[in-house]
Amino acid sequence: MARKKEPRIVRTSGVENSANGKYFYWKCAVSGIETFADKKRFKAIVKNYGSEEKLVKAYVLRPVQKYLKAGFHAATIAEMAQKNNGKLPALDVAFSDETVVLTKKQPRKGSKQASVTTTDVVGELAVEIEPVVVYPWTGNPDFFKSPQVPVWVGEITKDVCLYPNRNLTNKCRGCSVYAECACAAKFTEENWSNPIEGEELKITPLVSFRN
Repeated sequence: MARKKEPRIVRTSGVENSANGKYFYWKCAVSGIETFADKKRFKAIVKNYGSEEKLVKAYVLRPVQKYLKAGFHAATIAEMAQKNNGKLPALDVAFSDETVVLTKKQPRKGSKQASVTTTDVVGELAVEIEPVVVYPWTGNPDFFKSPQVPVWVGEITKDVCLYPNRNLTNKCRGCSVYAECACAAKFTEENWSNPIEGEELKITPLVSFRN
């Protein structure tokens, strides 16, 4: 909700306040979108950040946080806000716009990014929301993927049986990797000639025919 233009005083921190001292104005550190709060709420927000200077450097609007999590680069967000008169379109609209260039952030492995407490504007007051933690793998679905390597059954089965159900129930009969298996518990084909433990012998009853 935009406020009516009124005389403002620029503070040393970069925050501006109305001439009557009732409202305070500052901008999102990423998008440059301006927001404001009344005197009481502004005091509480500054206390939460530690100082007005820290507020100006770290303040990120909630809608902007959603754009960052979706993979938009900070410069792209700022450009969209500037072209849209200080506002951001809904994410689905931004994704459907072919003119928007997305730049996925690729955080370095092991890098640490501090969480940022954000606020959003509701009516004429800035309302605090929960901090959003940005991890090195945020926005990178391939972060935990390992390169594909060939699998050697002979090497793997030296330490473990790949199909213990076949080993215990059928003495390895029917195992799909039997030929390459090097497991110490592997049954030989000689064992297959013996009945499997618990397996019932199939007896075909004699049938007599009378003329």
